[in-house]
Amino acid sequence: MRQPIPTTSNYLSKFKVPKQIMARIESHVVNMEAKVVTVDLNKKGLENVEIIHITDLQFGSKLFKTERFLEYNDWILSVPNRFVILGGDIIDAATVMSVGSPYENEFQPSEQALKARDLLGPLQPRILGYVGGNHERRTVKTFGDSGHLLASLLEIPYSCGEQHYDIHFGFHRPFKITAWHGVGTARTKGARALMLHRAMQKGDSQLYLVGHLHDCIVLYDWRQTRHMVAGKTEIGSKKIAGVMSSSFQGYWGGYAEIAGLPMSDTMMGRCILDSAGGWEITLK
Repeated sequence: MRQPIPTTSNYLSKFKVPKQIMARIESHVVNMEAKVVTVDLNKKGLENVEIIHITDLQFGSKLFKTERFLEYNDWILSVPNRFVILGGDIIDAATVMSVGSPYENEFQPSEQALKARDLLGPLQPRILGYVGGNHERRTVKTFGDSGHLLASLLEIPYSCGEQHYDIHFGFHRPFKITAWHGVGTARTKGARALMLHRAMQKGDSQLYLVGHLHDCIVLYDWRQTRHMVAGKTEIGSKKIAGVMSSSFQGYWGGYAEIAGLPMSDTMMGRCILDSAGGWEITLK
């Protein structure tokens, strides 16, 4: 039987941040936000590693799928080669000034951040980084970006916008990922795919991760590359992928149903890197 999330005022004193299990370097730091995170995941015996995109929990909302999240939590922790990137909207953070009503939440934003720290605590050693979303920014005019607060409590790298990852594992030297929460109110699958594809045009990463629109989409594209072969320059191609993960929010009785938005279930993006240099994308 699972223990409930503590509600006493001193529950943080009972929780210690676990020791990191990876070498991590934060760089291009702007306003205390790490825009680049470099991690070395080379551990003896691992033939592959998996990067799991966890986004749009909106913890604190009455529609948060607690049991579904705990299933993901247990699945990630069941093997040593799974790691996490947080994609934003981790707490719901409704205020009197936000589009959503505070009455849709179980508790106030600051308390949501404190309880989310306890919820995410078991995953903390596996979290590579965290990009904020529009829900974290709901509190900017009250006490500041609540993503900063949650990231500080978890002691993980945070960026309110984009965060770029250089993953060193086997022949990936490095594998490059860009995470960004996403924007817009797109209702159709095509419009949502355009938001994802736009994000894929900006940088030199192999994988781009977004959320926000509570849908799941995988897109592939290719980039021209120049490289030397026998002393001559040849043009090749580089595969890139974009993944939109959905959410941990229920549909019935919430704003998605009321606004007539398409239904979606919880599906999170997963990138599997093998030590020989191959990679693939799945949805979990």
